[in-house]
Amino acid sequence: MISFNQKLAEKPYLDFFNFYQKAIENSQRSVEAISISSWNAIEGEVNSRFVNLKHIDNDKWTFYSNYDSPKMHEFLSHNQISALFYWNSINVQIRMKAKIYRTPDDIS
Repeated sequence: MISFNQKLAEKPYLDFFNFYQKAIENSQRSVEAISISSWNAIEGEVNSRFVNLKHIDNDKWTFYSNYDSPKMHEFLSHNQISALFYWNSINVQIRMKAKIYRTPDDIS
């Protein structure tokens, strides 16, 4: 489950939350799973992987990652990502582009 720490009165957050609630009501498995695609500047290619979104706090969306992993090195070399949710139980796909950064140690 994703924890929401914000007022959800404005779009697109309200739309996301409503789709999220509908997906849960329709028994969507792994509702927090999000595909993250990043650019590997050394290899000159794009890589994707699934992570679990943990928190949404206003415009900060947090997932946990191993800071020694290959994806972390990609994030450090190029901070733009593409993110994708797909909830087949409600036939909804949500695509986002974002800048990524490391959270403070007290959060991670």
